[in-house]
Amino acid sequence: MFQRPFWRSHIISDPGLSQSVEAGLENIVAGNAYLGLDTMAAKAEYFEQVDAVGFGSFQILSWLILLFGVVNLINTTLSNQMARRRENSIFRAVGLTQRQLYQMIVCEGLCYALTAAMMTLLVGVPVSLLACRAVSAMTYGGKIVAYRFPFLEMGLFLLALFGLELILSLWTIRRQKKCSLIEEMRALE
Repeated sequence: MFQRPFWRSHIISDPGLSQSVEAGLENIVAGNAYLGLDTMAAKAEYFEQVDAVGFGSFQILSWLILLFGVVNLINTTLSNQMARRRENSIFRAVGLTQRQLYQMIVCEGLCYALTAAMMTLLVGVPVSLLACRAVSAMTYGGKIVAYRFPFLEMGLFLLALFGLELILSLWTIRRQKKCSLIEEMRALE
């Protein structure tokens, strides 16, 4: 089978005349089955679509990491509160008031949330800066894309984090109110 040679030509025109030049070239290409026309606008649109798919997959990955972190936080908080039931019962037996116990539970939960938020910022921002630099260097032929801090996502993360810790603390307090000190001491023996 005979294969036709492949030639590529670049046509650079005055930006003011680009519409008319493109229309003229499209007329020429339409009349010949062996010619094709690629425009810079079409290539830019294609690369934007490819970038959107790549960035979308990274966005999904980051949401999955967030979900994993939230589940881990719930597990850690609940297991810690369950393990400290005996300790809390002993504190109540020696004179800790309900109010003091509730303050201790809420402060402990908020300390978990604050520690998680600080570690996220201290570790996450440098890692994301390096990842942005590496991915943009590989993707854009050495050109480094400017990093943009995800304020919306971080705000949602902090809202979920502190809200979740507050809900878990309130759940523990509600559970503490249902049980008397004697019932709790008996259950732990």
